[in-house]
Amino acid sequence: MNYKTLTLTLLLGLATHTNLQAEEMMHHEGHDMSQTGEMSEQAAMVMTKGVITRIDASNGKVGIKHEAIDNLKMPAMTMVFRVADPTLVKDLKVGDAVRFHAENPGGKLTITQIQPQ
Repeated sequence: MNYKTLTLTLLLGLATHTNLQAEEMMHHEGHDMSQTGEMSEQAAMVMTKGVITRIDASNGKVGIKHEAIDNLKMPAMTMVFRVADPTLVKDLKVGDAVRFHAENPGGKLTITQIQPQ
């Protein structure tokens, strides 16, 4: 194999790997969001700070720009969550600072508690 072919092969492999990593991050597959082992009650109810970016109450979803979510081992980002009960967001509006608790039942990021800050 000559050097040009080897270089091209390595570059294509790197580009493919980088694209796969980017896709995993977009779908949150790269985050360890599992909840393994016994968790104390205090750790299970950790509240995270965030700001509401969108509300879709009819579909039970809310967008939040949030700090790191420790119990899900997720870094700070902006994303859409399901809400366990659509009435949780009935008194909230875009721009509100909130504290919330999110879980990952069945691989679906879900807010189980949310309150204005």
